[in-house]
Amino acid sequence: MAANCPTDNTKLFGRAIVLEVADGCADAVPLEADWMALAAGTSKGFDFSPNSVTSDADDTKGYVENIVTNADFTISFEGEVRRNDKLDQYGVGRLIKYFNTEIQAARQPTLWVRMEFGPVTFIGYMLINALSSDGGTNDIITFSTEFKVASADTIQVIDTDPDVPVASVSVTPATSTGAVASTVQLTANVLPTDATDKTGVWTSSDPTKATVNSSGLVTRVAVGAATITFTSNDGAKTGTSAITVTA
Repeated sequence: MAANCPTDNTKLFGRAIVLEVADGCADAVPLEADWMALAAGTSKGFDFSPNSVTSDADDTKGYVENIVTNADFTISFEGEVRRNDKLDQYGVGRLIKYFNTEIQAARQPTLWVRMEFGPVTFIGYMLINALSSDGGTNDIITFSTEFKVASADTIQVIDTDPDVPVASVSVTPATSTGAVASTVQLTANVLPTDATDKTGVWTSSDPTKATVNSSGLVTRVAVGAATITFTSNDGAKTGTSAITVTA
């Protein structure tokens, strides 16, 4: 019998580096709900690129002394192009259209950018400084983009917020009765409300009686009963709804 041990991806540090973007202007940091993962990423990085000047005056002993005058901060991202961007992603298609719109309007193509890098998170209002794609007929098509500082006052390097685990899940409505072929929309209520990962999977105890799609929409198939369950990806917490199907 399989042990069904929980998966631990903490050693795969690269998967924990998340780059998100949000529309907006430099005068207001976006709301949490406005941030979206950019796309299917394969590489993310940052470079402070400090510029310095040196002094070789005769009072510096044997070492040349250096002073940082500024930093050309850059965040880079590479990803794969999907035919359809996921709904929870900003998406490369939207990024390309936005870039073109701003250039055609003689405006600067700027976005808020946030990247979690382990214990720290970078946030800033940044310019889309590069945007290109590459790939052949038989290749997975990739794209690259680069963000540089558009407003120096907005750049922050802060501590990454600790993950908030899921404590419990409930489903509403908890019971529902209806005729064959009718539908009902279920909602998963994940607590606490600030849980880091509220995603999960919907399943039916008996798909011959009632089915459920990935968004919680139940379709009654045949007379009988079924239990619909939402299982959180974080912690495998469950909530259920009892579905009754009448003739």
